[in-house]
Order: sequence, then structure tokens, then C-alpha cells
Amino acid sequence: MIKKLSLTSLALISIFSVSSIADTLTKPHSVGGHIASGNIEFNNSSRDGDGVVQVYGFYNYAFTENMSLEAGLNVGADVDDWDCYEDKDDDWHCSTNNDHSLFGLGVDEIKYTNLVAALKGIFPISAHNSLYAKVGAQFYDYELSRRNRTLFDDDGVGLYLAVGWQYEWDMGIGMSAGYERYDMGDLESSTVNVGINYNF
Repeated sequence: MIKKLSLTSLALISIFSVSSIADTLTKPHSVGGHIASGNIEFNNSSRDGDGVVQVYGFYNYAFTENMSLEAGLNVGADVDDWDCYEDKDDDWHCSTNNDHSLFGLGVDEIKYTNLVAALKGIFPISAHNSLYAKVGAQFYDYELSRRNRTLFDDDGVGLYLAVGWQYEWDMGIGMSAGYERYDMGDLESSTVNVGINYNF
């Protein structure tokens, strides 16, 4: 009797698992992107640099209902200070102020790219809402410069982490908001993001 119950339970679990995977595989692909803003730190500096802006595009392949593989490309740069003033004719003028020193090192420009490979886990909280977590590796390349002269540059492999919330409509379009961190050796960025995606 116990053996029959165990076999029946195992069969039911297998059926539900296969059906959920089959449902996922009807729309296993997802493409999208997000824009992010936050701060950056170099070599544990006590003087943070300017804020940064990042643009991230990705492709996701779901191999189960709650797990997928993600490949993405991120591009980031510092945000210049804007100096705006009103002249004697009541006209407004704005320009960038790029003479400041980032990290106390004389750096005035930061550029970096990250090629990401990550595992993404989905944790449903309702029919359309879910939380996600991503962990993976990213191949980074960054350059810190002063008046177009490179002061520091590096490339290598670092850790990529992200957590957030996402909402998906029945038509396959979704939106998300989250937090992500890129460890690029001496350079680290921490940002919040908003994005959109499409499942097909």
C-alpha cells in the first residue's frame, strides 16, 4: 500500500513537473533591456565618484518554469555635472562641468562595458508578479581618464549579482525594477534599474 502511494505520488509529481516545463518551453525566449543609475567606487576609495548611468540589453532562455540562463551586454559611464545659469537677458544656459576630480585621483571620465552570463531564478508571488535573483560572471573592460588621457584601465572577469521585481502581462510584455552590482576588480558599481522585456 505504501509502495503504491509512493509510486502514485512520484507519478503525479513527474506529470506536474513535465507539464510546467512544457508550458515554459512554449515561450522559453525573452529579450529586453533596462536603464540603471547609481554610484561607483574605485579601489575602496572613501571619496565616491559621480553617479553613473548604465544601459543593459539581454537575452533569456528558460529551461524550467523558474530557472533561466541569461546573456547580456552592459555599457556604463559617469554622469557629468550640469551647470545652469540665467544671463542678463533672462536666457538660460547649461553646460557640463567636467573639471571635477573623481575618487580624488584627477579622473574626470569613466567608461566600462560588461558581457554578462548569469543564472536567473524566478519566485512567483501572484499570477503576474514575481521576484527574481541573478548570479553570474561578467567579463569587464573599463577605462578611467583625465582630459582624454587614460589614467587607469583594466579588464577581466568579475561577479555579477541582481535582485528585483517583475510584472508580465498575458501578451508576453513585461516590466521590471531591480538592483544590480558589478564587481570589476578595483572598480565596483551599484545601481537601481527599470526595464521592459518581451517573452516569445
